[in-house]
Amino acid sequence: MAVLILPGFSIIGVLLMYWYFRKKIKDKWVYNYYVVSIALIALVFNTIWELLHGPLYKGYQYDWEHISICLMAAFTDMLTTLIMLYGFGLFYENIFWIRKLKLSKIILVIITGGTGTILLERWHIAEGHWTYAENMPIVPWIEVGLTPLLQFTILPIVIFLVGRIISNRQFK
Repeated sequence: MAVLILPGFSIIGVLLMYWYFRKKIKDKWVYNYYVVSIALIALVFNTIWELLHGPLYKGYQYDWEHISICLMAAFTDMLTTLIMLYGFGLFYENIFWIRKLKLSKIILVIITGGTGTILLERWHIAEGHWTYAENMPIVPWIEVGLTPLLQFTILPIVIFLVGRIISNRQFK
């Protein structure tokens, strides 16, 4: 049950931030297209990631039970990506901050995603929500799996870059 609490808060946070920024934007269609694009890209990329690194978790099998867990995790990952989008939107005072993605912003996304992953991954492992298989590469000193760490340091940047390309092509 505790595993579902965080996604519940994430959904509420994403909805509140969606409405907050929607009130500030003149062209609602552009805003909706932008947010939905990022959400769908995040959902697809995270689903692929979850399915590919599933075997690095103890007991994982490609059956409906485990695939459905991966789909739920990918949905939560999508929410986390949207929280990052909105959080940086607040920080930069511009929800379209990825349209001007500079090295300093990329580094900040990497640090934020990495820190969040380390904290959450260690908590989930300590609580017994999941266990790494023996073939999971472990990052020394921080004792978390390499693939979950890369998932929220590298993947958000890729998602935001693809989102920027789609957004810039659509609204130039």
